Amino acid sequence: MRPGKAMARIMKSFRNAGTVFACLLASSQGGVAVSAAVGTPVLLGAVGIASDFAVFTMKKSKLQAAADAAALAATRELSVISPGTASKLMASASGSGGNAIEAIAKSYVDNTLGDRSTTTTEVAIDSEKGAVKVTLADAWHPFFAHFLGADITPIVVHARAELVGESKVCVIALKHTGMGAISMTQNALLEGNGCSVYSNSTNSQGISLSSGSAISADLVCSAGGVLNKGAISGTKVLTDCPAMPDPLSGRKPPGVGGCDHMMTIVNGVTAELSPGVYCGGINVMNGSSVTFKPGNYIIKNGPFRVKDTSRISGKDVAFYLTGGASLIQFFDSATIDLSGAEDGDMAGLLFFEDPASLPLRVHNIRATKAYNLTGTIYLPRGDLKVDPAASVAEKSAYTAIIVNKLTVDNGPSLFLNTNYGATSVPVPDGIRSSADVVLAE
Repeated sequence: MRPGKAMARIMKSFRNAGTVFACLLASSQGGVAVSAAVGTPVLLGAVGIASDFAVFTMKKSKLQAAADAAALAATRELSVISPGTASKLMASASGSGGNAIEAIAKSYVDNTLGDRSTTTTEVAIDSEKGAVKVTLADAWHPFFAHFLGADITPIVVHARAELVGESKVCVIALKHTGMGAISMTQNALLEGNGCSVYSNSTNSQGISLSSGSAISADLVCSAGGVLNKGAISGTKVLTDCPAMPDPLSGRKPPGVGGCDHMMTIVNGVTAELSPGVYCGGINVMNGSSVTFKPGNYIIKNGPFRVKDTSRISGKDVAFYLTGGASLIQFFDSATIDLSGAEDGDMAGLLFFEDPASLPLRVHNIRATKAYNLTGTIYLPRGDLKVDPAASVAEKSAYTAIIVNKLTVDNGPSLFLNTNYGATSVPVPDGIRSSADVVLAE
């Protein structure tokens, strides 16, 4: 029942009671004393009814929030029980998966409401449409409205969430608060070919699009809102989406041993580098050409810097960044041609930032020839700034970006492809496909 209808019922009951009191007053000869005796209960009743309505509104709002959260969480569980198409996911709902979905919905209700001794929860799974509906009913008893016969209980709310197809992930900005978790400025373009872009910030300006910028993807979703200051045509940003869970949050970092190399500087020469722990970082400069042999490279307490006209290349390589100064710094006219790890503990990853890193670190891809970045760029604590006036990652078989914050600035075109079959670099779970979840009711 909507609050407006409930209040109407309360006031109707109150008016009926008031009529009785008025008749009594008209037939009385007791003067002021009788008027006061009759009028005071009426006044108190009005105040009490207003109090009841305030409690009703508060309870209904809290119930609706719990139902929304439960429906979203339960529907999202469909994509976890059984990877694959939406129809396969829903097929699992008729068996043990259905029990798990219902349990998750009720758990969210419990966590949101706390004491729910007067609340009942019903969970309905629609296997044909790929949806979960949560209905909550609270048998609250108003104090004043109850005596007037107002029929406003139980308080009933509904929430229905749906799987709206499948999408491959190309960007997740994990930042939960603040403006511009995804920020597109100065004619910057982001093209997600067959994939989706998510901002988890609940800020009203969680995605920021400035003049001449655009995002084109299967889906662009903001947990908060969008600030559009003159973007050109692109994919419409959906707002108030559920936050996208970090699909790599459980990924264990590789082991970091003692230093194999100290302050590695490649200056104006052609060189090959081998896997190992590079303390003090790796610096490639003055037109050097470096080939990275297959394996894991631990960049510890120093930058991974490539600048001027230098070139780096490597296949089946992964770079783990640990320590405060371990930042990606690709500058100038450098050429970047890298494909991520094909197996082992870094499989599917190209860059992996230590999850224990300090926040507010900024990684830079500013090289004008960063053509191939095949694999997943995973910087859960760091910000990534992509800002050369050139194309980035356009020759990659696929690129997925999961970062705290993404800024695409100064006119680059960032291409995020999903040609998974064109590379031996595997796609981490949760990136290859995921069903989008939206509130439908």
